[in-house]
Amino acid sequence: MATTDRSAPGFVETEALSQIRETARQVAANYDDAYWRAVSDGEREPTEFWQECADAGFLGATVPTEYGGEGMGLVELTTAIEEMVANGCSGADMLFVVNVVFGAITLSEHGTEAQKDEYLEGLVEGDLRFCMALTEPNAGHNVPNLDTMAEPQGDGRFLVNGSKQWISGVDRADGMLLVARTTPKDEVERRTEGITLFLADPDDPAITLRELDVGIPTPEKQFEITFADYEVTEADVIGTQGEGLYQLFDTVNPERVVGAAGAVGVGRDALGRAVDYARDREVFGQPIGAHQAIQHPIADSHSKLEAANLLVQKAAWTIDNGDDPARAAELSNMAKLRATEAGHEATDVAVQTHGGNGFSRDYRVIEMWKGSRLGRVAPGSSEMMRNHIAEHGLGLPRSY
Repeated sequence: MATTDRSAPGFVETEALSQIRETARQVAANYDDAYWRAVSDGEREPTEFWQECADAGFLGATVPTEYGGEGMGLVELTTAIEEMVANGCSGADMLFVVNVVFGAITLSEHGTEAQKDEYLEGLVEGDLRFCMALTEPNAGHNVPNLDTMAEPQGDGRFLVNGSKQWISGVDRADGMLLVARTTPKDEVERRTEGITLFLADPDDPAITLRELDVGIPTPEKQFEITFADYEVTEADVIGTQGEGLYQLFDTVNPERVVGAAGAVGVGRDALGRAVDYARDREVFGQPIGAHQAIQHPIADSHSKLEAANLLVQKAAWTIDNGDDPARAAELSNMAKLRATEAGHEATDVAVQTHGGNGFSRDYRVIEMWKGSRLGRVAPGSSEMMRNHIAEHGLGLPRSY
C-alpha cells in the first residue's frame, strides 16, 4: 500500500488513496455474489478474501510499521473498506470491525509490548482473528451498568463471572477484548470508573458460547457468552486498570467510522444495481429509468451517500490527527448516523426500483436491505448518535 500524509483533507482524492481504491476493486473483483451469499449463509468461511486483504496491506493499515503494519490511518482503512463493499463485498466491514478495530487498533493504542508482540503480526497477516465482549443484557448503550465482574484475587489474578450477548465472531476468534468491572459500581465515585479492558482467550473452557438466531445476512455469527470463574492476570490488562471505559473510546469511534464506511459502500452497491436494472428493464416501450418516479429517488439517495461519505472521511481524518478527541467523537457519531441511514435508504430505493424482482435473492438487493438495517441499531443506535450530537455538539442537557 502507498503511504499518505496527515495534511488537511481536500475534495480531490490523493494519488495514494486512488491507488488504495484500485487495489480494493481488484480484491473485490475476485469474489462474486455467489461467494458472499455462501459466506452469509454459513456455507463457507471468507478465508481467501481475508488473506487477499492481508496481502494488500489492508489489515495492517492502522498498525505501526515496527509491528509489521503500514503505519497509515483510518482514512486509508475506510477508503479500502468502502470501495470493497461498494464492489460487492457485502458485510466485509464487519470483518474489519471485529479484527482490525477491536484487535489491531485497540492493541496498537493501549496494548503492552508483550501483547503487541503476541498479536499484532498475526492480525496484520490474517493468521489471527479477534472479537470484543462488551454488550450485556442490562448494559447495552448503558456501558457503565455492566455486571460482568473481574474480581481481583490479591495475587495478580482476576476471576471473571458474568455474561455478554450479541458478540460477533467469537466462534472463530483467537483473542478477545473483554470489558469487565474490576471495582463494583457502588464503590466508585463516578459510574464510568472501575471498568478494565482485558485480553482474553475465547477457547478457554470457562467460557461457554450459545449461538443466537439472527435474521440478517452477515459474515459473522452472533453469540451469547458466559464466564464462569474465567481467570485472567495483570499481564492480560490492556491499558490502565479501572480506566477502561475512557480507553474504549479509542476503539468505539473507529468502530463507528468503519461501520459508516461500510454503510456508504453497501448503499453505492445497491444504487449501482438499481441504475443498471432501471436502464435494462423496459415497460410500456421504454426503460423504467426514463421515468422521474424512478430517477428521483435514486438521485436523492446518491446525493445523500455522497454527503455521508464526506462526513466519514472528515471523521476518519480527525481521529488520525488526534488533537481534538471531543470533535472526533462528535464527527464519528454524525458520520455513523448519516451513513447508516443513507445506506439503508439506498438499499430500500434499490428494492423498490427492482419491483417484485427486488425480493428475489438472485438480485441480492433484498439481502443488502436486511443487512443495512442493522446499522441503524448497532454499533450504537441512531437515537444514541443523536443524543451524543445534541449533548456534546450543541450543548443541550443530557437526555438519558
